[in-house]
Amino acid sequence: MRHNVKEEDSPDDSSQTPSSASPGTITFVFVNQAEDVTALMRRRISNQQQRHVIRSHVMQRVRHLEWAQGKSRTTAREIALSDKSRTSSTSTESGTSIKDEPMSPVPGKMAILPKRIKQGGFVRFSTPLSPSPANHEFDPFQTLPSNNLPHKSSESLLDYCFDVLLPLTFAVEFKQPQERLARQGMVLQSKINSPATYLGFMATVAAHRAILYGRHKDLAPSDLNHDELITDPDYKRAKHEAIVAVRTLIEKSKTADQYMVDACFGLVSTATVVGNFEEARMHLKGIAQIMALVGSSQESLLWLPVTNVKVSVGLLQKPILSLPWIRGPIPPEALQRISPHRKSALARMGVDFKPLTDLSDTIQSLLKKSRDICTFVQFNAENPSGLTPLENAILRQSAVELEYDLVAYPYDIPEFFFNGDQEPTIPTLESVIRTAALGFMSLAPHTIMPSTGLGRALTHHQKRATEAWLRDRQGKYAIPELKAVFWSLFIFAQCASKQPEEDFFLKMIVQTMWDLWPLGWPEAERILTGFLYIPKLQRVVWKHIWTQVVSRSEALRSQLASDLSNGYQEPVQLPSVY
Repeated sequence: MRHNVKEEDSPDDSSQTPSSASPGTITFVFVNQAEDVTALMRRRISNQQQRHVIRSHVMQRVRHLEWAQGKSRTTAREIALSDKSRTSSTSTESGTSIKDEPMSPVPGKMAILPKRIKQGGFVRFSTPLSPSPANHEFDPFQTLPSNNLPHKSSESLLDYCFDVLLPLTFAVEFKQPQERLARQGMVLQSKINSPATYLGFMATVAAHRAILYGRHKDLAPSDLNHDELITDPDYKRAKHEAIVAVRTLIEKSKTADQYMVDACFGLVSTATVVGNFEEARMHLKGIAQIMALVGSSQESLLWLPVTNVKVSVGLLQKPILSLPWIRGPIPPEALQRISPHRKSALARMGVDFKPLTDLSDTIQSLLKKSRDICTFVQFNAENPSGLTPLENAILRQSAVELEYDLVAYPYDIPEFFFNGDQEPTIPTLESVIRTAALGFMSLAPHTIMPSTGLGRALTHHQKRATEAWLRDRQGKYAIPELKAVFWSLFIFAQCASKQPEEDFFLKMIVQTMWDLWPLGWPEAERILTGFLYIPKLQRVVWKHIWTQVVSRSEALRSQLASDLSNGYQEPVQLPSVY
């Protein structure tokens, strides 16, 4: 029976497949309806694409059932390579196979199990090893309610999300398949269950892609709406659809529920990526009000704490939301496994913070915790197997706690003077070290691109702290303090990579290099190791920065020598930053 889409469908209709009829006319094939039941065995769908899709989905279900029963189906490749020949008549495989692509978890079977736990425990995520279709086969008929975006745009954004954004942002976690599937599963699950959440996440993906590909203007802090600085049409379309979906959800909901909290995620994360922090802060305040009524879901623990902290870093203000778990120390057995050998150069990491007596006790304590984060990341990078699921949970939770405290602690120290805006006035050296530690947290375990709105805002805070330190010290400093600034400048230069402020920080490193007189990169690396340093991730980057600094220094010295030899009265000035 063929039924035109314009007619009213019966509630019992099922198994609908669009045919390739004339444009403007969409027909469905109901394979379970026929006056002559025996004729079904002889019926054949003429459209080859429809046969491919139906057979692929049928065979996928068959394979799921077989794998659940512990059976293993022989593939066509194995048949071809087998020493024993098998005829095609005895083969039970479909003639058309699903394209072999990396598999993502089945959303219906995904089990993301974070919980609010007691002191001493950590949030862990569990995912069953279930296969699922590739991105382009996840919604072949484009019938899910989240398909407001054009199919091509939606699929390209999903590909970018799984291939670039998630592996780049959560590089440490993505070394473990379980962690990778949990992140991917949350995205695919929202595509089925919550169009507002899915479209919001696609807006975040579109913003990230536009920034990575350079489809934007400078996203440095300003009074402008940064949405207008993104020139990618997919971003504008995705952001619009996300706002419409969230508004529709709120208007149709009679009472506040958890879907509202999750739906706002995309709006908050998108605003954070492009640098609209006041907008993100406004959405977080709304989330706080909803959570006061309905609490937070398990899925929210994957994104809410990190997003809350990143918004606060962009504004350099106290976080709006408190952490949704009870804190506990890192288990001693985990620390023992990841700690470097006592004779290793990394064993002295962090020791050069101790002579800085001007730093408050609070930040000294936080810097010790930062050392543990570095050790986790270094261990993960060195070992092929990486961190265990429990260690990943410890790292993720500890990193969020540390970043939260780095932003929040000045508001809890009565010794700091508060200005008219009720913002604490932090001593200049401590401000430099604090923003350097925050910059370090933007490199690992969660990576923030320098050109994003968040990266540009952080660089703005770092430059402002450095300039305040210069004005305060006026060339009067001790060697331990200068070493700490030297280390901070390497972080600042990495955070400002290919940004306008990079030149300022490189000039600063040239001056501090002349004052410290390190003989070469090995001596410079030894200074950096005394603070916070992840050689496996940073040695190449920081050595490149050192090479640039040495090149600039030699060029300045050559010009100075040339001017003096020519008898110039006003030779080139050294880059005075003090």
